[in-house]
Amino acid sequence: MTLLDFIQKGYSFEDYLERIEDELEEQIELDDPKELVKYYAIGLQRTRRIRKTFKYNQGLEKRIKSIKTDLKFLIISEGWCGDASQIVPVVDILANTLNIESKIVFRDENLDLMEEYNTNGSLSIPIIIGVTPEGEEAFRFGPRPSQAMIFTNRFKQDPDKYSKDDFHEDLQRYYNENNGQDIILEILDSINEYALNIKEQED
Repeated sequence: MTLLDFIQKGYSFEDYLERIEDELEEQIELDDPKELVKYYAIGLQRTRRIRKTFKYNQGLEKRIKSIKTDLKFLIISEGWCGDASQIVPVVDILANTLNIESKIVFRDENLDLMEEYNTNGSLSIPIIIGVTPEGEEAFRFGPRPSQAMIFTNRFKQDPDKYSKDDFHEDLQRYYNENNGQDIILEILDSINEYALNIKEQED
């Protein structure tokens, strides 16, 4: 399947939320592990809150509205993923502002795609792929913004000195204080780089 095929079969943001709600209800009924139920519930609550309260920093929305792009977004995600609940609603808002198509596919149902977009061998999510009209990859973003990856790498390098609790605390504080602005800026930089490459090819 091409990236465009995955976009065609993907979920809209609203349908994605409905799917997560259904999965949460199913797990509660089946008495699935409480930790997983908790992650689904927290993620759903956070996703809705961010989607409702997110605001661009001053001047950023005007900059975004001046951008014209033919890209589409393909997002690989899962409802239980904490980072996805921070990132996916922000990317959907950006897509709406840019007036471009954005679709979401579930990682565990699309492992062939996920294998292509692994991060150093890990199937970490979310992954956002900028897709050209021809179905080619223009850029990828994820599984976390660059600043958040600093915490991730620090934890992986020395988990004894930088505990899992400290890592999660720093990561959550970063997301809360940054309010998704780094996500927007990093994706905009990728879109601008794609546009410059197209212009250079035309020249």
